Order: sequence, then structure tokens, then C-alpha cells
Amino acid sequence: MLYELIKLLHLIAAMLWMGGMAFMLFALRPAAIATLEPQPRARLMEQVWRRFFALVLGAVVLLFGTGSHLYTAAYKAAGGSVPLGWQVMLVLGLAMFAIFGHIYVAGFRKFRRALAGAQWPQAAAAAGQIQKLVWLNFVLGWLAIAAVRLLA
Repeated sequence: MLYELIKLLHLIAAMLWMGGMAFMLFALRPAAIATLEPQPRARLMEQVWRRFFALVLGAVVLLFGTGSHLYTAAYKAAGGSVPLGWQVMLVLGLAMFAIFGHIYVAGFRKFRRALAGAQWPQAAAAAGQIQKLVWLNFVLGWLAIAAVRLLA
């Protein structure tokens, strides 16, 4: 029962992160670009990202904790091995954590500094970099999901 609860928490955290990225990539940012001028759009994205990145930070902590438990339990139960899909998911998940860390620590900080200084070209460049890295994480997330389902 505890194992299933931990697995559920792991899935919820993954769905929040993946769903948030999908919303941002396919709905929010395209709508903001279509309807807002660059300066109000940048201010909106700062507020959205501030909230979303806090949610993702919580999801990352939960994913790491639950994933570590699930991986260790599976490793012990299998006598020292886990399915290939789990190994691929682990590597991709760690890559996603690192990319998010870079987005949050470097990219978002750079974006906020540019925004605070009304340096609009720098803010736009930082936002574009964040967007690319979110796309990368979105693709890696789907690859991790496919790996755990298809290579298990």
C-alpha cells in the first residue's frame, strides 16, 4: 500500500510538471504573443513563471524523493537490477532536473534582472532561452514516459 501511494505521488508530480509545460508551450505563450505587446507580455510571463517554477521546484523534490524510493525498492526486489526503461527514466529525469535548475537559477534570474532594468531586448533573449529549455524538458519528459512504458 505504501509503495502504491509513493507511486501515485510520483505520477502526480510528473503530471503537474508535464501538464504545466504543455499549457505554457501550447496555450499561454502563443496566446500572450498573439494578444499582448512585448512589455506587458514579459511582465505577465514573469508572474506566470514565478508561480509555475515554484510548483515545478516542489514537483522536482517530490519526484526525486519518490523516484529514489521506487527505484531502490525495485532494485532490492529484483536482486540488484531494474528494467532498462527505469534506468533510462532515471537518466532522463536527472537531466530534466539539471535543465530546470539552469532555467530557474540562471535563465529566470537573467530574465528578471533584465525586466527590472527595462532592458527589453535582453529580457526577450532570456525568455527565448527559457522557452527552448522548456521545450527540451518537455521532449525529455515524453521520452522518459515512453521508456518506462516501452522498455520495462
